[in-house]
Amino acid sequence: MASAARHEDAHVLLEGIAIKWYWSKDEIIEFRKLWKAGVDAESIAMELNTNLNTIALLIMDQAMTDVIKPRPGGLFG
Repeated sequence: MASAARHEDAHVLLEGIAIKWYWSKDEIIEFRKLWKAGVDAESIAMELNTNLNTIALLIMDQAMTDVIKPRPGGLFG
């Protein structure tokens, strides 16, 4: 993994972007239910009272750990 040291010419990913990093068990259950039902990512974000950037990262997290599976419409339901 790359060093956390900052450099003048470096770009820090997601710096200054509002991201919800912590999720309750109930929120994750609701997210998975919505995903499985084919709800689009933007609507999931609205339902879970967060932003699309956060939901995109949650989708990546859940997909990379094989908790959710790809679906025909991808992010768009």
